[in-house]
Amino acid sequence: MKSMFGLEIQCTDDTPQYFQNLLLQIKHTASIFDVDDNLLITDSAMEAKLVKNLLADRCLLEETYILSFLENPAPSTLFTDYGFVSEKENHYLYQAMTAAFHINSGKVDDINMALIQMDESIIAVEEQYKKLYFIDKESREYILKVAKSYDIEVSFLDLDK
Repeated sequence: MKSMFGLEIQCTDDTPQYFQNLLLQIKHTASIFDVDDNLLITDSAMEAKLVKNLLADRCLLEETYILSFLENPAPSTLFTDYGFVSEKENHYLYQAMTAAFHINSGKVDDINMALIQMDESIIAVEEQYKKLYFIDKESREYILKVAKSYDIEVSFLDLDK
């Protein structure tokens, strides 16, 4: 999971050519990792700041977002409530809405039972060397209570850093 930066352009549907020209101009100035509709995605804070300044100067900046880029995702049916799949088929979650945790220890059967109970709260699983589970930020206490009741240890990542 990698943090990315989304910059939403204020653009009406009747100006697609203007958007395409603006996108070409921005691509000459900054590195754009991905695009989804009116959302430009960069992979560095420096690039995001550069694009933000370009858009703000033209009064075209609608909103900025910090995104979690999932490289090997297993999305649940909740995924599109908290993120999106880009035109390049990349999966992103809005960090302001989500929390992420690892399961550190516990008996296999206890972990499996806890995951069954947690299943309806899981937005996506990032398939890395160690599974990373994404949930709604509001579900954090629930996950901790389930983990405690099954005697498993979970640790949450600080997505803001």
